[in-house]
Amino acid sequence: MTTFLVLYRGDSVGASKLIALTAEPSLVADFAARMLQKPEEREPDAVLQELERGRRRALQLVKSEASD
Repeated sequence: MTTFLVLYRGDSVGASKLIALTAEPSLVADFAARMLQKPEEREPDAVLQELERGRRRALQLVKSEASD
């Protein structure tokens, strides 16, 4: 499965315009690695904490897949 990075710009999500799109594995891996460098936030809500864990695990998988 392909992972894409997309850059948008606008005053709001609904009004934003597509600026760039890439599936370049090195850019995808670099982006995922940079996102994973951010410290994991302590979330008091158990449901939101699980969502954050899942997001980080997904980033790890994307990074690993794109680095291969």
